[in-house]
Amino acid sequence: MKRLLVPTLLLAACTSTGNALDPPPSTSTVPVEETSSEEAGEFAVEGSRGAPGIGDRLYATLGNGGYDVQQYRFDLEIGSEWSVAATAEISLVPVVDLASFNLDLAGLDVDEVEVAGFDDVRFEHLDRELVIDLGGTAVAGETIFATVRYTGTPESVPADAVPFSPGWQLGDEVGYLFSQPDGAQSLFPVNDHPSDRADVTLTVTTPIGIEAISGGQVTSEMSTGAGEVVVWEMDDVAPYLIPLAIGEFTLVSDRVVDDVRYDVWVSDDLIEMPAVEVFEVQPEIVAFFEERFGPYPFDRAGALIVDDLLGAALETQTIPTYTATSAQWGEIVIAHELAHQWFGDSIALEQWDDIWLNEGLSTFAHWIWLEESRSTERYDAEVENAYRMLSGLELVGNGVEPAEAIDRVRDAFPPPDDPRAANLFNRSVYERGGLTFVALRDAAGDEAIFELLRSYTARYSGDTITTEAFLELVEEVLGAEPRRLVESWVLDVDIPAMPERGLSPPAAG
Repeated sequence: MKRLLVPTLLLAACTSTGNALDPPPSTSTVPVEETSSEEAGEFAVEGSRGAPGIGDRLYATLGNGGYDVQQYRFDLEIGSEWSVAATAEISLVPVVDLASFNLDLAGLDVDEVEVAGFDDVRFEHLDRELVIDLGGTAVAGETIFATVRYTGTPESVPADAVPFSPGWQLGDEVGYLFSQPDGAQSLFPVNDHPSDRADVTLTVTTPIGIEAISGGQVTSEMSTGAGEVVVWEMDDVAPYLIPLAIGEFTLVSDRVVDDVRYDVWVSDDLIEMPAVEVFEVQPEIVAFFEERFGPYPFDRAGALIVDDLLGAALETQTIPTYTATSAQWGEIVIAHELAHQWFGDSIALEQWDDIWLNEGLSTFAHWIWLEESRSTERYDAEVENAYRMLSGLELVGNGVEPAEAIDRVRDAFPPPDDPRAANLFNRSVYERGGLTFVALRDAAGDEAIFELLRSYTARYSGDTITTEAFLELVEEVLGAEPRRLVESWVLDVDIPAMPERGLSPPAAG
């Protein structure tokens, strides 16, 4: 692996943005069922069969029911034209007695399935569901070990939630994973939902001169007649947060600050891009966030910058993934993705409809970093601009009648805790989610808001979270009135006023 070390640089200055009221780009999608919270639980198990859905309220067929994965061991051999010959070894614990269970796997060819201790295993691979019939019964609570051998050429998978197809992506001579919310299944057989995290060992064999970069720690690397072999190990990671990029990369920064290792891997064609130098600010951002959010939850941070024009970045665990496009957004996106290491990676979602907790907190985080690194005026401007867009004030300023402006923003920006299955990453979950914490900070003060967030990470690190659990924590730490304030921001149809800032939505008249 090529290593080009650069000195520490001085400070210079998650998704693509467009017209706030434009509809999301149309995509070829697989139909998604919406379910109520009362209905969701029934999908976990169907008799003695693990269901083809974990019980997500927005996406009933995401993930799988009936078991808890403990560990994945993936062995990938990368061939010509990005073909893959792979073996997945999966240890899982049934939560009920199971005669069969499902894994998510899209588009690849399953050659063989074995489950230790079961001689009559049969399998069927339909669309994205790999259904494994054990020919017997796996006892609840007793670990079983499944092996899946598969081949093919991975491709991204259609999705309603985002305006592109997540999963395996091809850039300029680079292949990489960008899996939110359910694209890990484009390369791996998994339980593809954030609520089921597991340890991951990833062994990748690539042609000589081609690197495979992932997260966690390298535990082995060698060159053989077959090519380059590297083994990466990650602890407790959701499938969509597994990082992987394969291509010609250079390690442009490699250092340890306060026991955290910061690696910046860059596609060779991008090494001279000025935006790469900005990533040297990462230790300073992490130190700033540690004071406010609590200890950094991992021993590695950094960046994986791939040569592609997709307008997005992703908080892949321990080493966020940036494209050539998103890397040029500078410190604002770096701070956002680093904040996700606390909010989204260390603390995972129980349900996708609580995504505002991840995105709202990370938006608030990059705003307060701009306040720290630039000025209070910059922070205030970010807050006011977001409020004006989400409330309809911006439309009124452009000549739209107040009543029409209110109707348009109600339609475009649902409450953060009520996102739409066909547009999960609506700007409301980012900016109105972020404004929730600004409003709480304005009302309660810095000491209170950061005490709450440190309590949040201390209690839920390594666990999953729901909106209701977060609201209960707000009431426990700050009281009933702050809880009601948060509820109004994330549940009410109309955006609340911000009296401390002199901001209120247009009056319909």
